Amino acid sequence: MGTQTNVLYYTYPWAMDIRGGGERQLLAYANHLQKLGIQAHKYDMWHPNLNDYQVFHTFSVMAGTVEMSDYAKKRGLKLVVSPNLWITPETKSNYPLSLIWNLLELADKVVVNSNMEGDMLSKIFGMPRAKFHTIYNGAETEFLVPADPHIFRSMFNIENQFVLNIANIEPRKNQLLFIEALLVNHPEMDFVIVGEVRDHQYEQECRQAAGEHLKIVGPLPYASELIRSALAGCSFFAMPSLLETPSIAALEAAASGVRVLLTQEGSTREYFGDAVTYVDPTSMRSIQSGIEGALVSLPDHSIWVARHNYLWPTIMPNLAKLYKSLL
Repeated sequence: MGTQTNVLYYTYPWAMDIRGGGERQLLAYANHLQKLGIQAHKYDMWHPNLNDYQVFHTFSVMAGTVEMSDYAKKRGLKLVVSPNLWITPETKSNYPLSLIWNLLELADKVVVNSNMEGDMLSKIFGMPRAKFHTIYNGAETEFLVPADPHIFRSMFNIENQFVLNIANIEPRKNQLLFIEALLVNHPEMDFVIVGEVRDHQYEQECRQAAGEHLKIVGPLPYASELIRSALAGCSFFAMPSLLETPSIAALEAAASGVRVLLTQEGSTREYFGDAVTYVDPTSMRSIQSGIEGALVSLPDHSIWVARHNYLWPTIMPNLAKLYKSLL
């Protein structure tokens, strides 16, 4: 194989059924590494071909990932793990710590999305900080291309001003509290969600709270003109989740030139500094205040931050260098 580096990507079996940020990250990695001379293929249990690869990269610490990762390492592959995990001393009791520890201990390198995440995981699991390597998340360059806002509005029959949320519908994404906060002072606005339903009971609660002002359009093609049109037409982009590491969709929104409202929980500040509007996702008052701030904010700083620091072509050489350093 000469100097060719071949990487095999693995995740838990049902990950691609309803895709989230971790799956988007995996697909972006695979796409951009090809341009850097690294072949990154998705694991196929029917045609595993482990002998063709030098690095096995596991995305997620969900149950089911540790056994396959252990097997790949025993077959002689270097193991990289992307936990995509924000865990704190206060929340660690919510997680299967021994299972996660087993996987991180196996890894030759753990790829984290921020220095904050690396610091936290190193501390909680008692592992050397040098084991954790920061590769920032990014946005596709397609988000730099302006789109016509009327395309999205026309397709989904949206006439009102709207706030855009690109996320799956589930309690962690905190759409219900945001809807309640939005409609207090802005009953004329719509809340538009681009994403899948992960929790149908939660979806029903959101619909009951918002009535006709909630528009769920389902997932849209990644980086497509339609999703860029949605961003171009919104009053602002909102990601008021209980935590984010840091939200690829928020990076895409900022790169598009949109006002951004973002949760303060997770690694969001490491990415955006003071360039976006932050909210405490557990506080109705904080979210209401954030909505007013986002509506009048100037997005110039967040655009600059996203476009200069967080585009995939800028970031991916760091990952290529990490893989090669393991061989």
